[in-house]
Amino acid sequence: MRPGPNRCQHPRIHPSRTLHRTWLAPVLGLALASSLASCGSDGSTAAATTFRWGYPSRATTLDPHKAGQFDLIFQMPVYDTLIKNDPESGAFVPGLATEWKLAPDGKTLDLTLRQGVKFQDGATFDAEAVRASLERGKRPEMNAASDLEAIDRIEVVDPSHVRLHLSRPGGHLLSVLTNEGGMIISPKALNDPDLAHKPVGAGPYKVTAYSTREVAYETWDGYWNRPSVTMPRVKMITMSDDSTRLRALESHQLDAAYLRPAQTPRLKSAGLNVLIKPRTLVYTVLLNTSRPGLKDGEVRKALSQAIDRDGIDKNLAKDGCQPTVQPFIEAYSPHVPGLEARPDAAYDPARAKESLAKAGYTDAKPLSFTITAPNITQYQVLAEALQAQFGKAGVKTELQVVDAAQVNPMMRSGKFDALVIPIDVGRPDPTTFVADHYLKNGPINPGKFHLPGLDELVDRARRESSPEGQQGPMRELFQKVFEAGPPVIPICAPDNVVGVQPGVTGISIPQMGTFAFHGVRIGKKG
Repeated sequence: MRPGPNRCQHPRIHPSRTLHRTWLAPVLGLALASSLASCGSDGSTAAATTFRWGYPSRATTLDPHKAGQFDLIFQMPVYDTLIKNDPESGAFVPGLATEWKLAPDGKTLDLTLRQGVKFQDGATFDAEAVRASLERGKRPEMNAASDLEAIDRIEVVDPSHVRLHLSRPGGHLLSVLTNEGGMIISPKALNDPDLAHKPVGAGPYKVTAYSTREVAYETWDGYWNRPSVTMPRVKMITMSDDSTRLRALESHQLDAAYLRPAQTPRLKSAGLNVLIKPRTLVYTVLLNTSRPGLKDGEVRKALSQAIDRDGIDKNLAKDGCQPTVQPFIEAYSPHVPGLEARPDAAYDPARAKESLAKAGYTDAKPLSFTITAPNITQYQVLAEALQAQFGKAGVKTELQVVDAAQVNPMMRSGKFDALVIPIDVGRPDPTTFVADHYLKNGPINPGKFHLPGLDELVDRARRESSPEGQQGPMRELFQKVFEAGPPVIPICAPDNVVGVQPGVTGISIPQMGTFAFHGVRIGKKG
């Protein structure tokens, strides 16, 4: 049982400006925080059988084929994937597929399917259901299409075997099938217009309530691996302000929350447990290379040199965000050794200003553009820091803050100059990050940035399904992009921090993919 007397008190709330000056910004909105308490009118608390999770982003859709970057966590309880990642090692393990085999040339992938599985609406999971779901995901209007584009034809061999015929090497598909692309939707629900709010999968939970602020789930007894599910109910509660989540956790309105490195000391002083682990998430500036100035590679390199990454790490993240000029930090195989030590990788606003002058941008005629950030504390503060740092190199910028749900459509439509966003560069696979942002027809490449030889390097990497096999071509590719002036400028890789109430167990920060909560337990404090 969790402590009782003051559990339903709301934290004190202070008004905040749109842009914040510290990581621990004042809390936004009394109404938001007040609505989060799981209390009845008599002040009683919710049963310990509901796990309450605080998260900065909200669910834009529960349809996996239309999902944005951070919708995965909201969809994972409902949809099982064909392949899974072990949360600790990141290795591929069976999901709805029990076995898989990639052909030596990388152009055929055979899947053996788990038998006896049902969807939450009673439909049978079989090869035909897999074919229908993947065919839908491949449609051009679906966000999942870019991840599945290598699939040329889906052959139903028999009810428990599917063969994917590929147009190009597809080693990356094993990772794709651990994410949205591998979430299999019930054939009865594929054409349901309400699928975005009423998902139907073969996973451990059903959705019982959906809103832009909260998604509630309840266990489904028909789940094929029901003994693995220890938490009867889960609520994912959106709180875009970092301080709001921290205060809600301190006041026991949450059982766990995704937080920031700078909040770690306060978490510990409050007697909360803290999980800290790196992932493949990187804070970035995404540039639209179709915009005047930003199409020039030397300008993009100058902007990278104008960023004081060490200052951002020290002053904003309290040494919790590893500075990097490349998408992958040293812990991951695509990292290019020695790239950070190059003179053109160093923070040097004077050199950046000289480079901009050579490109025709001076104090009299400065480079100007708009920096857009989602209305999440972390990224608003980061955008302010970048505005000041770019200003030292003579760059004029304006700040624009938008609802976080607008970011994915903006990315795909190209209606931005520069976006301050986190990108999980390893999800679902390093080559999918490259295909999205660096290849000419990438869905998040509005300026059509491209370099000769990149497609060939991606194909070489995709002949392999292991990080070791991908390492050589990926390193070569990232070095080429750096030298040309990257359209995605990395800033730093944050520690992933989760604050947890004492007595709550079963949460882990996964190496790949996202959090899963069906194994959580809520016990007595201490």
